[in-house]
Amino acid sequence: MKAAAFVVATLIAGPAVAQTTIFTTTDFHKDQALWTDPAYYRNNTVAQLRGMAIDFDSGGRGTGQEAGARAYGSPGTGKAGALNLATPYPFTTAWDHYQAWLEEARGGTKHTRATVPDWSGRWAGGPAGLTGGGNPASYVASLLTPKYREYFVQEVKAYAEGRVWSPGAFCLPGGFFASLEAEEFIVTPDRVWTLGAGNGSNTTRWIYTDGSGHSPPEAEFTKWHGESVGFWNGDTLIVHTNQIRGWKGGLSEFTDTLESVERYRRVGDRIEGEITLYDPDVFVRPIHARMTFELDKETRPELRPLYNTCTDTNGPASKVHLDDRGLLNERLPGDPLYWNAADPRPWGTYLTESDRRYERYKSQRR
Repeated sequence: MKAAAFVVATLIAGPAVAQTTIFTTTDFHKDQALWTDPAYYRNNTVAQLRGMAIDFDSGGRGTGQEAGARAYGSPGTGKAGALNLATPYPFTTAWDHYQAWLEEARGGTKHTRATVPDWSGRWAGGPAGLTGGGNPASYVASLLTPKYREYFVQEVKAYAEGRVWSPGAFCLPGGFFASLEAEEFIVTPDRVWTLGAGNGSNTTRWIYTDGSGHSPPEAEFTKWHGESVGFWNGDTLIVHTNQIRGWKGGLSEFTDTLESVERYRRVGDRIEGEITLYDPDVFVRPIHARMTFELDKETRPELRPLYNTCTDTNGPASKVHLDDRGLLNERLPGDPLYWNAADPRPWGTYLTESDRRYERYKSQRR
């Protein structure tokens, strides 16, 4: 009877229809209702989506053999609740947050050269889980406002298809979040510098702890790493950063309204910290993440940081080229390979054009 009932129900309702996923959709823009559903991403984390590759030479199945990539469309291991990025604090603005901690510190500790904390050495680390950690990609989508949620889904869809936009690939700065991965902390009574060096760039932050505060409003403008001021509460450093240039990093892209509050303290061979991010245009609520830096006990001279430029590894800007007359020339607007340096969302321009070309490529391969 049960089997017969199932057959009758199937005949009436029709066969079950598989839910659309980011791998099977014909137009992700129409899937808004699914963007915060783990099943839409087959429970893949952002990192797992980024590790996929699709191979149309093997019939479009996605072999997952390309440089160790995961197979396209394969199920992930994301677990809802694996990491909580919601702020534990009641503040709605970064400045209120910073001022509350300044009041708690009674105006801050005034250090001398003899009392300033020792953070010397070479460190490795930064924020943990700011791309969603072990959560499904749907969790990150749920933290974003509708406009930026759509941008996020477009990006992770491109990730899964092997179309990854990277600022370094175009010799562009990494932005604010790249500056958080410090290798050295230079601490003095009136300021702290954080320094970092990568394969194609160097990062520097100045954190003024002398009580001078931020620039006056008429002198403010957005900067790649923002403008940072701070104070000490005993051996703990508190930092407020504003005037951050809108770019891409962390959970998603962010706007010029992004501000952060950070807290750092050395505990043995670790610097333990946290960061709270405020960008009401992007986040449905402030975002909070832990930060950890481990002291590297290896001090061989050849491991010292070096000054690097992007052109050391990627070559000159693609707009500059040798033309057919043998002269150094520059591409102009209208040239298909022209890159607009003033584009505020170059990844958006890239992904939109990439979507168009990728659809054309797939139609040619079928």
